[in-house]
Amino acid sequence: MKTIERFVKRMFKQKNPKQDDQEAMQKMIEMLKEKVEDLKETGLTEEEAIQKTIVEFGEIDAFFQPAVRREKRRYKRQKTVRHYRNDLVFSLLASLLIIAIFALINIFYIPFESYGPWFVIPSIGVLFWPLSLLYKWLNKKGDSD
Repeated sequence: MKTIERFVKRMFKQKNPKQDDQEAMQKMIEMLKEKVEDLKETGLTEEEAIQKTIVEFGEIDAFFQPAVRREKRRYKRQKTVRHYRNDLVFSLLASLLIIAIFALINIFYIPFESYGPWFVIPSIGVLFWPLSLLYKWLNKKGDSD
């Protein structure tokens, strides 16, 4: 069974030489030893069972890959949510600036008595920009929870 322990330690060293994760190594060693015992019960010798266990286990990258992939997806989703939030803030500020410009033109250059508050109509159209980004942000935020 020393072969199994050496195999696991070597695989962990290859994966991350600076990090020494004893608990994960012990769990892996126990799991592989149980597999060897199961194979020995089917009639294989100890050496054959150890070799078969090592071959079936494969590379350690395959063992850790799902957790790494999940972490990358979570980070990417959080980054996208922040990106949508920043877009929303920018669109709100820009929309307020455009509406303020329309209101100033309406107040200072066009007679209010004859045309009324016409700036309200284009303002409604301009507000669809932040509303669409709010919708995208809330959808993405809901996905990440």
